[in-house]
Amino acid sequence: MKYPIETDDKAEGSLPERELTEEQFFEQFAALEDGLALLQIHMRGMSENARLFGNLATHMRRSICPTTLSARQVG
Repeated sequence: MKYPIETDDKAEGSLPERELTEEQFFEQFAALEDGLALLQIHMRGMSENARLFGNLATHMRRSICPTTLSARQVG
């Protein structure tokens, strides 16, 4: 079975119409899934790094000016 490729570009003559075989379609789909899985791994890593950086910044801020934070917490 062949699957036509649709594009958002409706200008005539911009791209020749191509068709994918079922095997090519599934290969491209698998590549997209792999890319998405890798992106999710990177996003989790970035989220963890952001959390650690926030903790470090808080620790540094408290060690540099502990009285300022203590006054805010009391009030």
